[in-house]
Amino acid sequence: GGGSFPPPPGPPPPPTTPCKKWETVQTAPANARGLAPTGSTAAPDVPHAKASAGPGSDLENEVASWVEQVTGERRAGKAFGDWLDDGQVLCRLANRLRPGVCPQINTSTMPFKRMENITAFIQACRKLGVMEKDIFSTIDLAEQKDLVSVVRCLYNLGSVCRTSCPDFKGPYLGVKQRAQVNDGKRACLGVEDIKNGGLRKDIDGELRAGQWHNRHM
Repeated sequence: GGGSFPPPPGPPPPPTTPCKKWETVQTAPANARGLAPTGSTAAPDVPHAKASAGPGSDLENEVASWVEQVTGERRAGKAFGDWLDDGQVLCRLANRLRPGVCPQINTSTMPFKRMENITAFIQACRKLGVMEKDIFSTIDLAEQKDLVSVVRCLYNLGSVCRTSCPDFKGPYLGVKQRAQVNDGKRACLGVEDIKNGGLRKDIDGELRAGQWHNRHM
């Protein structure tokens, strides 16, 4: 008869999907992987410019070749620092550029005698016009603490000798330097004044602060 009908079924429930597990992937910044950041025109990261004068670099080899040509002495496969750290080759190099600028060359293997040779060469570099900012310190070579500074000093010496050593006819390094040094203080410097660091005392703090800043950039 007149029985009631059940209500029609409602719409089916939406299909269920399994919950997706997300993983957090740590990626290094673009510039840490040697790539320029997205949207940037910067070049990929490169080692600090000082590396260009490091062991086995083209600049080191160029400087060593120049020293060989000027002095007539062969490196004979020695490491750069081992070849020069007694100061004898460097003193003979300076004397080729300006005879007598290093009047005494110690042949003793005693450490303090080797340091005296290096100090004498540093003094010669000043006399021959190498800028103070380009001078290395005695321990940089004696203890091979910073051979990059030694390479750069020699490179600058090979350039400035064009004008400071008129009787020397080459070979040279780099291009002619126009900067001139007029520093009366240099004439007053003795071996003891520069043995510990090879720098002028009146500007020692300023120079060392600049070197620290450049090495930690």
